[in-house]
Parts: sequence; structure tokens; C-alpha cells
Amino acid sequence: QGGSGRARIEEVAPLPESLTRDRLKEVMTYNAVLLEKELLPIKEAAARQRQSGTQVQVDPRALAAVQGRISAQVHAKYGVTDEQVMAAVEKFGARDDPGFKAILQRIAQAGPC
Repeated sequence: QGGSGRARIEEVAPLPESLTRDRLKEVMTYNAVLLEKELLPIKEAAARQRQSGTQVQVDPRALAAVQGRISAQVHAKYGVTDEQVMAAVEKFGARDDPGFKAILQRIAQAGPC
């Protein structure tokens, strides 16, 4: 079952041979660094909203813009798309791989609020 799902993912986003398990880790680490940097102003604005007692509101368009900038920078540096990165995550079983645990946690903790 898992193999056929992987095949379908790779049909949608064929993986370049250069996107190895180690390269995926490098791409994900770069992604985390960019995410932390790009989300910092949004997190600071949310903290100010919390301190002033107002409900925290994050503009979905701002988050989409952040994702677009990160995707463009990852593509420029590594030549891979978001879809290819996600396909590689599936192919290499990164979600269940202890070797990816720290980077996945870092990405998750970089969230906007």
C-alpha cells in the first residue's frame, strides 16, 4: 500500500536524483531557518496583540506570502519545488525517521503563533 502511494506522489512531483535523503535534510533545515526569519515579525505582532488584550489575528494572506517567498528561495537554492520536497518526505519516510525528528520539530515550532 505505501509503495503505490509513493509512486503516485512521485508521478505528481518527480524527484530529481539529486534530492537524496541527506539533501532533503539540508533543504528542510534551510526551510526552517527561512521560516523562523520570515515569521518573526508576524510572531512579534501577535505578541503585541496578546499584550494589549486583543484577540490575536494573523492575516492568511501574510502567511501565504511568507510561504511563497520561502518556496521561491528554496527553489532558487536547491532547484526543487514544495511538491518535490513533500514527495521526498514521503519517499524517505521522514515523518517517522528519528533522523528527521529535530528538524521536523523545529519547523513545527516556527509556526505563526
